[in-house]
Amino acid sequence: MPSVFDSQAFNANLFFPRQDTAPTPEDSDEIQVQVGPETRVHVRRHPSPEARFSLLFFHGNGEIVSDYDNLAGHFSVMGAELIVADFRGYGRSTGFPTLRASLEDAHKIFEQLKSTGKFKEKVCIMGRSLGSAPTLELCAKRSDVVGCVLESGYADPVPLVERRGLKIDQTTPEEDAVFNNSEKIRSVKCPLLIMHGADDFLIASHEAKLNYDNAGSKVKHLEILEGVGHNDMMMAGSYFTSLKRFFDSWSSL
Repeated sequence: MPSVFDSQAFNANLFFPRQDTAPTPEDSDEIQVQVGPETRVHVRRHPSPEARFSLLFFHGNGEIVSDYDNLAGHFSVMGAELIVADFRGYGRSTGFPTLRASLEDAHKIFEQLKSTGKFKEKVCIMGRSLGSAPTLELCAKRSDVVGCVLESGYADPVPLVERRGLKIDQTTPEEDAVFNNSEKIRSVKCPLLIMHGADDFLIASHEAKLNYDNAGSKVKHLEILEGVGHNDMMMAGSYFTSLKRFFDSWSSL
């Protein structure tokens, strides 16, 4: 039975791809992951020899890899070697983005990075907004992930498109198992940090609370940051402090 999550109407209301015309950083490691016969996804690794772990980052639906070029240094200071992945059709990637493809591609990205020696021994996955979906896909299904971070993540994808006028009456248990973050997060066992803006009006903070309550992790933290919304989380004074505290709790063990 066809799923509404595979429809053009759903995905056109969820993804907003744009091309990447920014110059390539001199020291970046440019990686193309073949995810289909004629489809590849661009991944950028910012080498940091002193980093204690790799941080695979999935961005939001209006962002691209190069938006994070200037942040690699901030993560390096915290011990993380930043690796940012695009979605299909975004930046220097080819193809067309769908939610299902983003979940399937996450595994292919992870496997290629691991098999080609691009990962350090410890790997943490972090996702912002829509990037929370591939993040949870990996963290729920892989035992070789040591940490999970959700920033401004959603619980259920349906409200994301309903606010743009697409009405979805009902979802099946099978669809929820694949696409609903608050269900999938029950299978996450690694240490988990959920960060959300108190003034987020795109994805309300109660969705972060639902994800936190449902999470299967024994070690989990929920931080609702005051004075910030969906797209200005880094403006919160405690943003990098919270991340560093979480990273330090397991990366030096």
